[in-house]
Amino acid sequence: MLAASVIAAFASASALTADATELNRPGKLSIALIGDMPYDAKGQTQTPAVINAINASHVSFSLFDGDTMSGKGDQCTDAAYARVKSDFFDKFANPIVYSVGDNEWTDCDRAVKGGFDPLNRLALVRKTYFGDATTGYITLGQKKLPVPVIRDSVYPELQMFAYRGITFIVPHVPGSADNAAVDATKTKTYNDKPTDGDQAEYLARDAADVAWINKGFAWAKTNGSVGVIVTLQANMDWEGYLRDLAAPNNEYTQAYANVKQALLTNTIAFKKPVLLQNGDEHWYQLDMPMNETAGKLVEKDKGNLVENFTRVQTFGSGFNHWIELQIDPRNPNLWTFIPHIVQENLTAH
Repeated sequence: MLAASVIAAFASASALTADATELNRPGKLSIALIGDMPYDAKGQTQTPAVINAINASHVSFSLFDGDTMSGKGDQCTDAAYARVKSDFFDKFANPIVYSVGDNEWTDCDRAVKGGFDPLNRLALVRKTYFGDATTGYITLGQKKLPVPVIRDSVYPELQMFAYRGITFIVPHVPGSADNAAVDATKTKTYNDKPTDGDQAEYLARDAADVAWINKGFAWAKTNGSVGVIVTLQANMDWEGYLRDLAAPNNEYTQAYANVKQALLTNTIAFKKPVLLQNGDEHWYQLDMPMNETAGKLVEKDKGNLVENFTRVQTFGSGFNHWIELQIDPRNPNLWTFIPHIVQENLTAH
């Protein structure tokens, strides 16, 4: 059964559909895709050039797929979150939409990051970057999106909006096994301790993510959207390579099974182009990793290609550049990707 907050959110969504404006009709659109920055000291030096390049471009807004800080050094102090907002998000001339990463909260219990309680840090992430229905939601960037944004009242970081014929769905799916409970006797942990994660938190949010994705696709059909974009942080290991690494480096990527299945089921039913944007690995990658047999995911080169599903992984820490996504409803593939290399961030070979 869906939470009351989700049902209420989509009552509002139905009203928005009835009041659709010119901005919800299909049309050409350019968006900046970024993630994993400012991250560390190098990123803090190089990220301003990325922001300047995006601000000088013709993109309408940016989609940021998480990890504003390093998972191996930057401490999760209160001041760090305020600084990221003022020195990073607030520097974008146009709106920037943020999907939360693991380094902002799930990894904060690492000693090197200050040994904070992850749930306390998650509460601070929500307060700093999202707000709530009572005090008002926060807009990132110097401008608001020109269309209404649907949010979940329990998980305000879950977002959804329709723009130029595209439905944008933003769940909260971070790396580090999505904060699921991990046992070091079976797989890698993410905080240098024998156990990691919070199973109760993971299960509740995972269910909310799946519900959000399902409802987002339903809304896309109702709106007559020509495409769907889903933005999240984790590399969910579509091929199973991270899961199959030799112990103790094997990762618990089974935590993403429900989200991946929701994406598969909805993508097949939608029949139009679907784009998944993720970060996590820091290098640019463009592929079509979704295969299935009888409606279930199949890894690597087996099964049937789901031809309307594309995945793009963004540049990030150590590779501080950005990707321009051009959307044209007249293009049968809908998506065109242009990597923008920031020359001042290159190292001489």
